[in-house]
Amino acid sequence: MIISLLLLILSFGCSHRYIGPVIEGNGVTFFVKAPDAKKVNIVGSFNQWDKDKYALSGPDADGVWSITLPLLEGRYEYLFLIDGEKWLLDPAMPFVDDGLGGRNSVIQIKK
Repeated sequence: MIISLLLLILSFGCSHRYIGPVIEGNGVTFFVKAPDAKKVNIVGSFNQWDKDKYALSGPDADGVWSITLPLLEGRYEYLFLIDGEKWLLDPAMPFVDDGLGGRNSVIQIKK
């Protein structure tokens, strides 16, 4: 069912800019639309905010980048890093104050 929902969302991708993460049995797939980016990384509490650890694949024909991470149950904060310079919230997810004057996207995983 999740795959069918994802395919439905992707088929209408031209009118929807942000998809949001998809939680599946083997992990969580994150998506971000950044058609002009040369490199996109996801950085967060799940990788000790390492800017280089998780590079997304892409972009696809619609400019969407993606990565699947094997995350366990829990609450994670994260951001996308575009071309090593621009920090981007996941606009499809809630966010919290990071305690340093910025904000982080939040995902709660319950399996």
